[in-house]
Amino acid sequence: MLAAATVHFPYMTAWPEQALDEHREATLQGFSKITSAFSEAAVDTIIVFTSEHIVNLQPRMAPPFVIGTGLSHSAFPEPQFNLQPMTRPGHPALANHLVDCLYESGFDPAHSSELRLDHGTTLPLQQLNIAPHIRIVPIIINTLFQPLPSLQRCKAFGAAISSALDRYDPGCRVALLATGGISHSVGEPGMDQNHPEFDAEFVNALMTGDLDAACMYSDATLDQLGNGTHEIRSWIAVAAAAQPALPRQITAIPYAQGWYTGVHQLLWDEK
Repeated sequence: MLAAATVHFPYMTAWPEQALDEHREATLQGFSKITSAFSEAAVDTIIVFTSEHIVNLQPRMAPPFVIGTGLSHSAFPEPQFNLQPMTRPGHPALANHLVDCLYESGFDPAHSSELRLDHGTTLPLQQLNIAPHIRIVPIIINTLFQPLPSLQRCKAFGAAISSALDRYDPGCRVALLATGGISHSVGEPGMDQNHPEFDAEFVNALMTGDLDAACMYSDATLDQLGNGTHEIRSWIAVAAAAQPALPRQITAIPYAQGWYTGVHQLLWDEK
């Protein structure tokens, strides 16, 4: 199954000039490689596994998984990040098929016909220059409001998505995209730091297919690595959906000076 994973931190669009030229160029090349893979495979639908930044999820209502079932998905305006307004076509038939299959397999995802996209989704789509006719099925994984779905639960969720896709129209050209992570902090001390050793360990677990190792971290451990580190849930779900395929690393920057985090991108080639 064709799939990719990328960071989505907004510094790369808000202040691209703060990064070193070599880091900025490597990041753009990584996005370009994903774009080329999706284009060559004639992808017509992208299922985006993403996190949330208090646009749809709120403390009063925070399900572990939310699937966007709408005919279209509009972006929450974030001009401060130099993100262009966008409305993306949805794929209600596929989205509702996923919901039905997940119910059958023991998951109870929430679903929304009015889900809005924030920078966790719009930034990668903009950087990937995804054509406007490509349909989007957004899947939000709660990484904000405790209790969070466990990493193992996210792995099982990804496998269930893969099983559901096996039962869908084979003429639909679907790719998966994970966004977020890896180690970083948002709105708390340490926003200028990341943890390269953890990032390398986690990415290596995905690249070798050892998803149990990728899921071994407790929420307390992830908290210590930065509250944004919980976004690795999207990467785990996509890695599980793509198995037995293994990804190749197309971008590996341990720390991008000026962007205050590492830049990592993976690509699971279609077999």
